[in-house]
Amino acid sequence: MLSSKKKIVLFLPHRADPNRGEMFSADLLPLELLQIASGPVAEGFEAVMIDAMIEQDYIAKVLEACDGALLFASSCILGYQVFDGYRVAKAVRERYPDLPIIWGGWFPSVTPEMYLNGGIADAVAIGQGELTFLDVVRALDSGEPLDDVPGLAIKRDGQVLRTAPRPVVGFEEFQPVPWHLLEYERYVELQLRPTQSKVRHRFPLPGHWTIDAPPRGFSLYSSFGCPEPCTFCCSPLVSGRRWKAIPGRQLAEEVAALQERFGFDVLRFQDANFGVAEKRTREFCQGLVDLKVPIHWNGTIEIETIMRYGEETLDLLEASRCHLLWLGAETGSAAMQERIKKNIGIENIPTAIGKLVKRKVTPGTFWIIGFPGETQESMEETLRQAARIKHMYPESGSDVYPFRPIPGTPDFDQAVELGYLPPQSFEEWGDCFEYKYNSQNTPLPEAVRHTWGRYNNTAAIYDMHVCEGSQLVRKALSRAAGWRLKRGFYGFPVEQKMFDIYVRLTGQTQPGAQID
Repeated sequence: MLSSKKKIVLFLPHRADPNRGEMFSADLLPLELLQIASGPVAEGFEAVMIDAMIEQDYIAKVLEACDGALLFASSCILGYQVFDGYRVAKAVRERYPDLPIIWGGWFPSVTPEMYLNGGIADAVAIGQGELTFLDVVRALDSGEPLDDVPGLAIKRDGQVLRTAPRPVVGFEEFQPVPWHLLEYERYVELQLRPTQSKVRHRFPLPGHWTIDAPPRGFSLYSSFGCPEPCTFCCSPLVSGRRWKAIPGRQLAEEVAALQERFGFDVLRFQDANFGVAEKRTREFCQGLVDLKVPIHWNGTIEIETIMRYGEETLDLLEASRCHLLWLGAETGSAAMQERIKKNIGIENIPTAIGKLVKRKVTPGTFWIIGFPGETQESMEETLRQAARIKHMYPESGSDVYPFRPIPGTPDFDQAVELGYLPPQSFEEWGDCFEYKYNSQNTPLPEAVRHTWGRYNNTAAIYDMHVCEGSQLVRKALSRAAGWRLKRGFYGFPVEQKMFDIYVRLTGQTQPGAQID
């Protein structure tokens, strides 16, 4: 163990812009920071962890913590985190120009030049960061250069260079997560805080929980990477299509210990692809059952994975109280499935969703329209398939989003070739991935955009079986919306205007909210 016990400062930027009233669920814990802190904490370094979600004046707190620190480190994904992280790192650089700043996470991993040339990073960790960050801490503590640390992008003589690549390793190579750094009750306070937000596309809460009496939520990483070759995702570049996971039984035991320690009711796995290995899933579910862990849980899984799972494994999902699984259907066109290398059988989409619904597992299904070079006919087919699924399974989410070009992907490169002008500044990158505000950045044909908007409203009305308010009104409007979903006809949507009136009269909006 090193004798030095210098301080490292870890910061997680806001996931959404609070100035717009946007919020992410407070069960999203700062897992990125906890993971990279594991090695340094085990070697005696002091870690100060600051999450913008639970701090009011977090910039001032970061600057105070950086006084006398060994380094400042941050991580982000696409979205508002990019800009929020930039402005905090910029403030750190201005106050402490000699303090090393280290970045990691999905977005910096594919755009390291932006961070290094932007003057807010001395090094960027590429991909899996736990061991890389530990080696960085060790090097800085001993006064050694970072050039020999694998897995980094650094700047030397005005040029951005990459050190030797670092292979993806299993979780057994990491030190235990330092859960004592987590101020969990502060997240619970946000989760239980009353809100007047309007409820649309809301999934039913599991068990006896209600909107007025919500559960205590928790989140966890149990795997890294994804083996899928999807052309719209940067995971193939960042993880090399490698997938490493905590074994199923071990994971169940760790979840049991965490639940006893923190007393949470619902667990969300933040894995890119939780369900890759059926044996692992089966052992995890059986472990939860054997240990009588009193939680519900949710995660991500592929549609073709569900089709491969045996019936006994699917039964264990229900027995272990899995209440929600997120699925990427992506497109309703067989040709586009092949083009984006997803290769989901179109006929398997309703079948897989039906297997989950049969076991009281809510499917949250996502679709994308507007891939580079996609035809209008293909987009319309996706909207028809999404509507078909929503009508067949009202409890299933069937949400359609416009394609967003993600750097580090083949589809990003193709979009640029076709004329897409990507953001240039941190502020632009932080603003361009909010679908609610920037869907106009996707060049959808006007007819498709019109149908997409009508579909979203219709699906929301059909979702009213999980909302508050009059059962009589709710059922009448939902029945009308279901008729439209079944037939794919969105003209003269009288019930949508009635729905807006209903929402206002029942107080399902925040003051000043705009209803589409």
